Amino acid sequence: MKKNPQLLYDDEIDLTALFKIIWDDKIKILLITIILFLIGLGYSYQLPESYLTSLTINKSNNYEFSELKNLNTLIKSNKSNKSNQSNQSNQSNQLNQTLLDRFMNELKDYEEFIFILKDTKKVRENISILKIEDQEKELFKYAKFLEIVGPKKNKGSYILNFEWNDLDEVKKIFQDTLNLTLKNFEIKIYDELKQSLEFEKKFILNSDLARLDYLREQSSIAKELNIIDNQIDNVNLSQSNVSLNINTADIAYYLRGYKAIDKEIELIINRDYKHFKYIEEEINSLIKKVLIG
Repeated sequence: MKKNPQLLYDDEIDLTALFKIIWDDKIKILLITIILFLIGLGYSYQLPESYLTSLTINKSNNYEFSELKNLNTLIKSNKSNKSNQSNQSNQSNQLNQTLLDRFMNELKDYEEFIFILKDTKKVRENISILKIEDQEKELFKYAKFLEIVGPKKNKGSYILNFEWNDLDEVKKIFQDTLNLTLKNFEIKIYDELKQSLEFEKKFILNSDLARLDYLREQSSIAKELNIIDNQIDNVNLSQSNVSLNINTADIAYYLRGYKAIDKEIELIINRDYKHFKYIEEEINSLIKKVLIG
């Protein structure tokens, strides 16, 4: 049986015909290629070029927070401090690291960053077309552009990574954000100092009130026994054959005599607590300096 020779060529491609089609439509193909290229090129130019900027923040030197540490020492000056110089140095380093950690926590809420960012031209134009209730939501989407990494082990430092399309704006946004965060952080610290001062004042006042109650009781006993002047030395002499290690603090206080006890009562009542007023003035002065600066 003979096969139809035409069937052998049904699946073959006629290259001559194909080249003829391409050649005839070469102008169309070239124009389409050029148009697609120009569209892609235009789109790529419309896409903003992003730059990643990093900033390392380390804890400050000890002298940077000398005013803060001095105020803290003054507030707690009524408490005994027997730590040596080495311990004080360690405490200073710990304080500086604590302040840095708290500063970074203040930055991590992104409120200052968003406040500064919304004043830039790009963000201002983007949110201006939105409803008021949607602007705040859109602003917080920009928080992703600022990444906070840290603290780094053994160094305690932090790294800020900021991705933005305008290098000229990066430095200003960084600087303004950090300055505003520092200002808010300092105000918060000084407010805490004021609260601590108020607590110390109440502590001492309550201690003095308790002391006055005790002294009045001892004065009443001394008057009842007609002990006018100090009798403690006489008691020590009379008991010297019993013990040579008598602590005067263990002897009844009324033996000092009501004359001395009443004088102590008078001095406590007339205390003006000037050191507290001085510390409060210093704190208010620093807060004012921060607000003006």
